[in-house]
Amino acid sequence: MGTSKSDEDGSFHRRSYLKMTGAAVLGTPFIGTAVASDHKTVTVPKNERKVVEVGDAETLENVTYDVTASGAGVTIVANGTDWTIRNIAVAGAVDMGNRTIIGAADTGGGTSRIKNVWLGDGCLRKEDGATGIWVDPDHEGHLEIERVNVQEMSDNGFYCSAPGTDWGSGGTVAIRDCYAANNWISQYRLAEGTIENCVASVTDSREKRHGRGIWAWSPGPVKVRDSHFDMNGNHYSFVAGANDKGSQIDVFDTEWNDEFHGGWRTIADGTVNFEGGNGNSPQNFVPQGCPTSAAEAVCTEKKKENSEGNESESENPLIDDYRSTETGAVEIDGLWDALIDWERGDIGMSLLIDVFSAWFGS
Repeated sequence: MGTSKSDEDGSFHRRSYLKMTGAAVLGTPFIGTAVASDHKTVTVPKNERKVVEVGDAETLENVTYDVTASGAGVTIVANGTDWTIRNIAVAGAVDMGNRTIIGAADTGGGTSRIKNVWLGDGCLRKEDGATGIWVDPDHEGHLEIERVNVQEMSDNGFYCSAPGTDWGSGGTVAIRDCYAANNWISQYRLAEGTIENCVASVTDSREKRHGRGIWAWSPGPVKVRDSHFDMNGNHYSFVAGANDKGSQIDVFDTEWNDEFHGGWRTIADGTVNFEGGNGNSPQNFVPQGCPTSAAEAVCTEKKKENSEGNESESENPLIDDYRSTETGAVEIDGLWDALIDWERGDIGMSLLIDVFSAWFGS
């Protein structure tokens, strides 16, 4: 049995625990040297489009695709079932014609997910340009889309209606905590599913950025809850139906703009049902947790709150934030704080590795 002071006061056990769990979490042995982060940046060359494929039970995560070069673009194609796309950013406006950035379908009847994605830099073309997220007609399972920011697309922001076509496989889509702004044709377009705690806004003066808030295609229903449609008189908040076929939109606890021809429209036998708790005072804001920048989507940037609990400007955390004010070194408490911040998603793996390396080598 050990009798050292460090053993008696518990610091030995805590230090040993952190070394073991830290190495396990980071997935690699540590010898006091820097280790590569699990986040990476893929730079797409001029006049090239990178295609990334995601299959059954696969996860694509923690990648920034830099498409700032002229003519650069990226397309992520996800097929199969139970796949995940998360913590992805496309930095720069894509310039790749009318192709989609994310093409998705759960073709095995399971549940697949797209979470925490930044597509907010849009596309360069005002028309015949890119789509944010396209859900293929082959989608037959359930797709969960959460905390995704899509802006400035010229062929729909969230284009999820194809599974409901006559040739579609009838899959469903749930969209939560998302933001769509200044996309042409529609901000959110789907045939059957839900939209919850989402925001749509049209503020762009260009006509080719004036898309519907929600465009529901057959068969429906599309249930809308706790959302805002800040259309500013530029287009309908709700349209139910297309191509001489009706659909159904049920609206709960939602603020919507009614300045464009009353704010809603039905086609064929389509219906828009305003159930309760609705109003006409929409706000333009990004839902909590939805990224507001490319860096935030991949956790290389975090938000801090001021004394009133409001979010302030995003700041890049530094290793110095975890150093002791007395010794200037990263102590056990500093590493512990970093692990907690990483688990909450406040910092990225790269900074956690730096903090761990500094502590381990001290």
